[in-house]
Amino acid sequence: MEESKNSLKDPRFKPIFTQIVGNTISWCWFLMLGEILTRGRRYDITSGSLDFEGNFRLSMPLVVEMHTPSVRPLAPYIPEGKNVPAPTTEEAIQEYMKYLLSREKQPNEHYTYGEDLWWQVEEVIKYYKRYGFGNACCHMVVGRPESFLFYNREVDYTEFVAVEDRTSGKLIFSRHITNTWNKDLRIEVSSQCLRGVDTWVQNGRLYFCCYFRSQDAWAGFPQNYGGLQLVKEYMASCLNLEDGPLIAISKDLHFYRDNIPYGLEMIGKKAEELSWFEPEVRL
Repeated sequence: MEESKNSLKDPRFKPIFTQIVGNTISWCWFLMLGEILTRGRRYDITSGSLDFEGNFRLSMPLVVEMHTPSVRPLAPYIPEGKNVPAPTTEEAIQEYMKYLLSREKQPNEHYTYGEDLWWQVEEVIKYYKRYGFGNACCHMVVGRPESFLFYNREVDYTEFVAVEDRTSGKLIFSRHITNTWNKDLRIEVSSQCLRGVDTWVQNGRLYFCCYFRSQDAWAGFPQNYGGLQLVKEYMASCLNLEDGPLIAISKDLHFYRDNIPYGLEMIGKKAEELSWFEPEVRL
């Protein structure tokens, strides 16, 4: 019996994640703005970032496939006549890439992505060189499971991670993790938004698939993925590979209220035209 091409689609359900497929980071960013601002859900922020509690944001779960992310400039293009600030710059993206590859942390920083990624990037390169490209092992993790406790001011958490050479016993590197900083009630609690960077090689090209549990759409998306793209290009050059697609997954890609007017200006819409608008909203 010949089955329908749509036999795997159940008409009772609609996809939860919206998918955007495009070429450059800049173009996909623009497409994403339109999706969130016109179809995103509005919700009031009840916990998380203290600076935004009591405010609202527009959010959407999204998968964004960028098929030629190496095209320059990496920073979004702002057309002439648009009265909006640039969300990021080429210089800021270059600096962010260095941040992703460094374990350095400033005194006021609770965490950095670099303190997790700096050594994994080099280990992934070594693994591919040693074992070839026919594997699915090279996933880089950001954050520990216990980093969820960064939000919990009622517990003390400390952990010491040590990596030693099995033959010589020499300490390769170590790390001390603690949540003691959140005892200061003036400090805003936080935990890692980027949670993983998966990699694979296909047809001589290096792919990245990145997961953010939460991500700012206006400035966060272009800077995060501009920096991750530069990391991918660095790894590809070390492995004599061509640069491949960059896939972005976020269950909560969002606009904070303060940035909504910029997004509306970019897509040529007025708040009053959109379903989430209420008369008492002042942007």
